[in-house]
Amino acid sequence: MANKFDWLASDSAPKGYPMEIVRGYFYMSEDDQLYIPSGKTLYHGWGEGVSVHVVGDETKLLPRKMSITFFSYTENKFYQGEFELPYDKILALFSHSYYSYKTGDNENYNEIIAGVAPGGHVSVWVNGIDKTTEVFSGQAQEVELDWKQILDNPDIPRDQFIKEEIEESLKPEELEALKKNGVPLGLWETYRKRYHWQPLFTGFDAPAVIERVIYFNGEDEYLYYPLDKEHAGKPLPIPDRMFFDWEYPRGLPLAFKLYFNEKEIFNAFEKLGSHGESLKLEMRMSENDKGQTFFYVLLKNDKEEVLLSNTKLKTYGIPKKK
Repeated sequence: MANKFDWLASDSAPKGYPMEIVRGYFYMSEDDQLYIPSGKTLYHGWGEGVSVHVVGDETKLLPRKMSITFFSYTENKFYQGEFELPYDKILALFSHSYYSYKTGDNENYNEIIAGVAPGGHVSVWVNGIDKTTEVFSGQAQEVELDWKQILDNPDIPRDQFIKEEIEESLKPEELEALKKNGVPLGLWETYRKRYHWQPLFTGFDAPAVIERVIYFNGEDEYLYYPLDKEHAGKPLPIPDRMFFDWEYPRGLPLAFKLYFNEKEIFNAFEKLGSHGESLKLEMRMSENDKGQTFFYVLLKNDKEEVLLSNTKLKTYGIPKKK
């Protein structure tokens, strides 16, 4: 039973670019493998597992290899790859529990997610309650395969089926963006770049915990404020969304949900942190003479700052914690 764990395989693809895994396997050894869920159109979010199938033994060895074949609807292309996975890294993560802010208890990773994206990009994450961690990134190669592996129906032309699948999978604004900008090949590799940044709260009592940070590279976690030793000394990916509560002094506490504008925040990080500078992502609150409250989000280094004016903020009242 040494080094066996309770885990399941799952699948993922980015929003706006529907994909389908034709077949895939995690290999624990040449004779021991677990299939990756397949045959479903994926477009739910990078790093977000979609399907899990409860199969095989309750506890399993961890994978050392992965093979995967997938189809990119927005490119009309098949990709295929075989990859060595970082077994020691995966083993270390599964072997040590982590504290979950959500459950208030120690938890363990229980899922391994295979992600596929346009251009043949492949990522693998380990996932558990409150935490998703990237462990691998690779490049699959374009291949020519029989279209019947996707749809065994000769009455529907390939182009018609792809068009219908894309239109069914995408929101109107996503479809319009695809028509206008095309497929941003290489985008998912840029998501993996990390910077030395820390959150900063000014003008109001800072929360002790940022309850959820979802990064563009598909990772997901919570952060103490100020950062603990685990995070303070290491570079972090660029955040996509950030959620925290604020103990509003004149009424109910407020939940803050920040949604960063992708182009704006990536440009800001590149401008201010491309040479390894230490950065602060500042959440700033101020009040004018009339008692009106204003909330700003800025990225800054020691010399300059950039206002992230396109950040979307949602707030709503929540019950006071007992």
